[in-house]
Amino acid sequence: MRFLLEALARVRALAQFITTLLFAGIFAVFLFAVFMRYAMNQPLAWADELNIILLLWVMFIAGALVLRDDEHVAFDIAWNAAPPRLRRAMGIVGALAFGGLFLVALPGTWSYIMFLWRERTTVLEWRLDLVYSCYLVFFVAVIVRFAAALLKLLGPHWRRQVGD
Repeated sequence: MRFLLEALARVRALAQFITTLLFAGIFAVFLFAVFMRYAMNQPLAWADELNIILLLWVMFIAGALVLRDDEHVAFDIAWNAAPPRLRRAMGIVGALAFGGLFLVALPGTWSYIMFLWRERTTVLEWRLDLVYSCYLVFFVAVIVRFAAALLKLLGPHWRRQVGD
């Protein structure tokens, strides 16, 4: 178990590093585009497209691998009002429902993204399957996160998981 936690910490650190670099890239491309547009009077068509792609990757990688569960936006009024056993039941139902939904949707999502190899972005002409492959990383990470939450809720130390 310790090995798994250490591996996950390394994956999270790597994802933090990658998303930081991607965000710095967004900022650099934005500044360069502004300079080219207003100082050189040469607008760059590719800059907006590249920034959208980089932002897409930042959002999905950060959402899946960097943010902890308690850092995501949550409406937890019912959760906070519930006693520990009901929280456990709510967590189990939620993990099964959402994890199961993502798991069932994974093959279709995979198929559609692989189908996109035929299409290209407008300006850079990058293959869309590569552009949207970050969504597969997100999907798999969400499934793993819900599976881990389910295992914790079904385990002997479930009270830690529900904040009791």
